[in-house]
Amino acid sequence: MITQEVWMDIKGLHRQGASIREIARRTGLSRKAVRRALSQTVPQRYGPRRSQERKLDRFIPWLTAVLKARPWARATVLYRELVTQGYEGHYERVKVWVRQARQVEQARRRACARFETGPGVEGQFDWKGPIRGLLADSLQDVYVCRLVLAYSRRRFSIAVPDVRVPAVLWSLCRAFSASGGVPHRLVVDNAKVLVLRPRPALELHPGFSDLCAHYGVEPAPAWPYSPERKGKTERSFLDLVRDELLHQVYSDLRAFQAALDADDKAHAARQHTTTGEPPGDRFERERSFLLPLPATGFDPRLPETRRVLTDCTVSYDGAYYSVPYTWVGSRVTVKADPLGAGLEIFAGAEHVATHRLVAKGVRSITEEHVADLRRPRLERAREHKRSTMSPASRSSAVLSVVPWPLTDVALRPIEEYAAAVEAGGAR
Repeated sequence: MITQEVWMDIKGLHRQGASIREIARRTGLSRKAVRRALSQTVPQRYGPRRSQERKLDRFIPWLTAVLKARPWARATVLYRELVTQGYEGHYERVKVWVRQARQVEQARRRACARFETGPGVEGQFDWKGPIRGLLADSLQDVYVCRLVLAYSRRRFSIAVPDVRVPAVLWSLCRAFSASGGVPHRLVVDNAKVLVLRPRPALELHPGFSDLCAHYGVEPAPAWPYSPERKGKTERSFLDLVRDELLHQVYSDLRAFQAALDADDKAHAARQHTTTGEPPGDRFERERSFLLPLPATGFDPRLPETRRVLTDCTVSYDGAYYSVPYTWVGSRVTVKADPLGAGLEIFAGAEHVATHRLVAKGVRSITEEHVADLRRPRLERAREHKRSTMSPASRSSAVLSVVPWPLTDVALRPIEEYAAAVEAGGAR
């Protein structure tokens, strides 16, 4: 095949007086090919080659179906199965085809089209952490949860000490409260605290499902390994790393939260590179499209059942908390504050006790719960019996006097008793 460049070189050498033999030597072509090129006024055009059927072609539909059903199948296994079906080609053909098919599938799964949502339609939620060394008097980890409204790019950052279910739900509630409304759809990651089983067999955590039902928001977990689905919130965390927020030391979690609020406010006033407007201005237009907040708040604390031990305490997170001794042996419900401030104990709908959370192994005892146990047991039993008696029985028990039985007893001298004892021993 003579390309256009080689054809032009042949014509140029011929005009310069080179012989056909010389042209053939310089170009590496045969003299017959040189003569044919010189006889042409334009370079010869070559059409596509006619495709030839390969040994693997008739097995491609089967390979496509198998890879769709078993995407993890190895090329060696597929080759052995093809041989049993009559394939006579080489293994390398199968390996190359499988590799190319998987590259096309990966490209299809990774490819995405940029899109913009309308006002109030979507919010994206995620968190980053743990971040250590931020709090001055504690080695506690800190996480930053963030809700980003997709239309306006207005963001709301919440600092929490952990990312267990109560803390994550609490951060969502606070973000909704700060925005003054709720987006119609909430895009989240597939973390276990929110999604028990990812797509396609989607199963939400009961706490997260209850929160979505309470606020009327549609949960939309992203497909696994697809961070671009929530790229607006993923991209926002790059700014958090570049800012000076994470390179300072704060007195406590509240001080760090105040710094986050100030940073979000400053971000809302800056012009966004994609929208060309400050997020705060777009948020003012988006606010009216958000769902209204419900009249009652959502309790993010997860109820946990505990049995009251014989020492009048319940165990929670390695520590022990007292309840009134009358609930010994009963089952109670424990609710802990997401930020670790306190613990409430309920028996059904009745509030039993409130404690501050303590370290693992520590016992938090309220004196009122065990004060009665410090009195003598006989006194407590009498008081309990008196409290269970009816008023009539209690009055009759107080007023009635039981007379001592008047019975005549024979008086005998002590010698008779001694003699009876000796006679019994002799027998």
